[in-house]
Amino acid sequence: MPDTKPSRESGPNPLEVIGLFWIALGGIMVVAVYAPPTMFGKLTNLAAGVILLAIGLIALLKGRGKRISGETEDE
Repeated sequence: MPDTKPSRESGPNPLEVIGLFWIALGGIMVVAVYAPPTMFGKLTNLAAGVILLAIGLIALLKGRGKRISGETEDE
């Protein structure tokens, strides 16, 4: 009888999906810097966009790191 291991379902890692969402939202906020007429509004949009981009990038990299390390554990 062959020794079969239960196969993992290969699907998107939730951290990667959430990271892509935050990156997209941060990109929209950075583009929205040009919308408000006041400098305070522009700086607020820029700060929010940069924060969202950073959070999204961290989540995306963590998700990819878990996927890569998870594949090597099944030996």
